Amino acid sequence: MILLVAVTLWALNYSVMKYGISQIQPLALPAIRFGTAGLILLVVLRLHEGSVGVRREDLPRLAMAGLFGVTLSQVSFVLALTYTTASDNALLGATAPIVTVVIATLIGLERSGRRHWVAVLIGLLGVILIVVGGTTTGLFQSGLLGDGFAFGNVLVSSVSAIVVVPLLVRYSVYRILTYEMLFGTLILLPIALPSILAQDFTHVTLGGWTALGYTILMTGLVTNLLYFTAVGRIGASRAAVYQYVQAFLGVLFAVVLLGEDVTTIQLVGGAIVVAGVILSRSNRRRIWRLTR
Repeated sequence: MILLVAVTLWALNYSVMKYGISQIQPLALPAIRFGTAGLILLVVLRLHEGSVGVRREDLPRLAMAGLFGVTLSQVSFVLALTYTTASDNALLGATAPIVTVVIATLIGLERSGRRHWVAVLIGLLGVILIVVGGTTTGLFQSGLLGDGFAFGNVLVSSVSAIVVVPLLVRYSVYRILTYEMLFGTLILLPIALPSILAQDFTHVTLGGWTALGYTILMTGLVTNLLYFTAVGRIGASRAAVYQYVQAFLGVLFAVVLLGEDVTTIQLVGGAIVVAGVILSRSNRRRIWRLTR
């Protein structure tokens, strides 16, 4: 039940962010979101674990995780939402487990057999259907550009997940998340500062502030706490099953709340991607994915 709540909150985040950047400048929103969430999580970490420190030699790796997992991930995420639909982002987000394992295989972190590469091809077919089946997608059109940013978000988030793997033997997920958010925000600030300074917060409606609050508290803090608490109870393998519904819940929320159109071809593509993910993860150890 806890996992289902966490996955549902994450799925809703696509629509909430899409609405949020309609009132708050795209680069300003993630900087405020993760900066605030990181500081709150720092306090939670101090209260929960009694300290907030890490080894000095681990700081570069944590900074790299922040660069990929927050800075590059959020820049590509908000640009994807700017140029394409929330439903496209949700469907393409389902490719993350396959992309993570492909990268891990290429760098020698995992070994992959024939079944895995068949799964990769299946997932690629699903991605093609999602992109081609979009109602706004065409060569050089904004929908295609947005889908490219969405897949870029998956790519850099997957790199971040692999970067933190060696740290998991020394630190809790909460400690890693805290430093990832704070480092990522620090790197993002020079890029986002012009947008923050140009933002007229007096014109942000109650709905806009609610969206910002949701991204900070619910998907920045609550979902991570719920998810990793549940993983500690039932194990990562069983928890992974719940991620398969996130894309479809994301599409459902986008259709209901934003009135987006999703084609049958895209839904078929999403189903194919999920099938590929299930196949690729059979009998494999899970790589933690610390993305939001």
